[in-house]
Amino acid sequence: MLVSSRKLFDGLNPQQAEAVRRTEGPVLVLAGAGSGKTRVITRRIAYLVAEGIAAPEEILALTFTNKAAEEMRSRIAELVGRKVAERILLSTFHSFCLRVLRAECEHVGYRRNFTVSGEADTRAIVRRMLDDVAAVKESFSPAIVLERISLVKSGKTNLQADDSAKKDGANGQSTDAKYGKWLPDFYDRYQSALRAANTMDFDDLLLLTLRLWREHPRILARYQKQYRYIMVDEYQDTNRTQYELLSALVAAHRNLCVVGDDDQSIYAWRGAGIENILDFEREYHEAAVVRLEQNYRSTTTILQAANGVILNNRFRREKTLWSDLGAGRSIDWIVTGDDEHEAKEMVHWLQHILQKSNADFGDFALLYRSNLQSRPLEIALRQASIPYEVYGGQDFFERSEVRDVVAYLRTIANPWDETAFLRIVNVPRRGIGDVTLHEVHDLCRAESLSLGKGLSQALTRGKVAQQAEQGIRSFLAILTEFRRRFRECEGQLAATLLQLLDAIGYQAELVRTSKSADQANMRWANIEAMVGAMADYERSTPKPTLSGFLDTSSLDTSDFKGRGSRERRKDAVSLMTIHSAKGLEFPFVFVMGIEEGLLPHDKSMDEASIEEERRLFYVALTRGQRHVTLFEAMSRIRHGRERMTTTSRFATEIPEHLVNRHVRAARDLVELRVAPNGNAKAKPGKRNAKRGTSRR
Repeated sequence: MLVSSRKLFDGLNPQQAEAVRRTEGPVLVLAGAGSGKTRVITRRIAYLVAEGIAAPEEILALTFTNKAAEEMRSRIAELVGRKVAERILLSTFHSFCLRVLRAECEHVGYRRNFTVSGEADTRAIVRRMLDDVAAVKESFSPAIVLERISLVKSGKTNLQADDSAKKDGANGQSTDAKYGKWLPDFYDRYQSALRAANTMDFDDLLLLTLRLWREHPRILARYQKQYRYIMVDEYQDTNRTQYELLSALVAAHRNLCVVGDDDQSIYAWRGAGIENILDFEREYHEAAVVRLEQNYRSTTTILQAANGVILNNRFRREKTLWSDLGAGRSIDWIVTGDDEHEAKEMVHWLQHILQKSNADFGDFALLYRSNLQSRPLEIALRQASIPYEVYGGQDFFERSEVRDVVAYLRTIANPWDETAFLRIVNVPRRGIGDVTLHEVHDLCRAESLSLGKGLSQALTRGKVAQQAEQGIRSFLAILTEFRRRFRECEGQLAATLLQLLDAIGYQAELVRTSKSADQANMRWANIEAMVGAMADYERSTPKPTLSGFLDTSSLDTSDFKGRGSRERRKDAVSLMTIHSAKGLEFPFVFVMGIEEGLLPHDKSMDEASIEEERRLFYVALTRGQRHVTLFEAMSRIRHGRERMTTTSRFATEIPEHLVNRHVRAARDLVELRVAPNGNAKAKPGKRNAKRGTSRR
């Protein structure tokens, strides 16, 4: 049942209502932190349907996480009904592009049964690629190689070596120059390996869709005709490739509404381009701009502090957050001796707030710039018997046992997936040695065979050691049998997976390879959770397939890590990086380590990076609903040594009248303790003359 158009504006402020009503042409909604952007997006979509402006199938809403897409769908269903909401495509960029490529992949040289390789799989491809490049005399980090390739694919950089990079004295060549020199060759080899394995990485999903549309205008025209109204959430996080995808898709009608906040653009290291939102009117000169500045989350004090900080950025759009939730308490700034002292003072302060308020443990978030900062915090919380949860750790689908099972499923779905095949060929152990695999690999390259076909040919030609024959025959028989079973299982995917696990004896393998019975049980519980996830997928999908499940599981891990994708415990303190806190809110926020070298990070000292670091601090402040506390340590262990620190420039940008400063350590004593051999020439107050006083 459709809600009336008039009711869609209930509870909206004038700016939110304007954003909902502007349905034609390009629209930029500058949505400050906590300004109700999800409400605007969902009401606008419902308005398009309720007014008969667009059919549900003509609307495409793109965001960055599956959780955000599902939250939108739930809210829209409340407004227009579940059946109508299901006809609207609410998707991540990657899921949308995967949908396009599943239908059109032959046009870009892929088979229909292609798989999507996650981070661990692409690292394995790069490791093998580096091993194959005999001419490389230097050592390269697979992670850095992948990072550089990803930046090329996202349009953040190009393949040309940077000859202007400064040399460093150690080897006469900077890291940038070293990687830049080899990047074109690495890129070509990496793409060839992906194509040979009939697999794509996450960036390829976007890049190949863009290539498809550029090379086949008729296909693009079909999608342009289908999706007449397009909305994009978190537009400040789009990269160049996503920008070009959107430009192509809306070229015929220009009905593009983007929602975002340049002050919360914190993903440049992933390729995001803040210029997409700053320069929106250059591409769409007729665009309407709507500013959402009323904040429904935080106290006036928190917002004034955040505004005071972000005003120091040169490259931003003018906006000032305000709230009618009252002034609230001043920002507390606690100065401690070192990182262990910081952790103990944090616990005392948390306990103090618990005593003075009706707060629960789940109301607290401890935010930090680097995961390395969590260790002393965890120790202090454990010693105080305070329950806590660390977020942003290992993804479920990155766990070793889960990757094993996924690799079996990928090999069954796509016989050409070399990375998956090599992972499972000896899991459990079958006596298939490296010499045999190298010979088979050479045969596959020479005759364009999949590894499975290569093993079969090696058996036929008598090129396999006798002790490996039985293992190879058993392995190939299992793959053949379960390709048939998964093809014919008719909605019994989870049951078929259990049959596969039984056939390979995987539970016994976990017992054999685990350090203890408890660890084996825990690892098997992860496998059971995966079987449960497959069963959930079957129940929620009209025509479930093995490839569909693999698409779903791989894309769940492609979401930007730390956008609130994991449910929070209500009975535990949350520990997470500031990046992980993006999109979340907490009554009480502690920001740890407000020092130069941490925030801003010592690897982010050029002007553009400093502005992004300032935005990161702004994001940290605006997570707070009732109160924010800053923690600073006068010394900290960095790179294995204790060093004196300097106060973060960002903390000193908060207007002085908004801060209460509490100094909990004597600076002179800290300087003497940190100095080598205790022979410091302490100069109290030199670094910060205000350190011994309170700012009020």
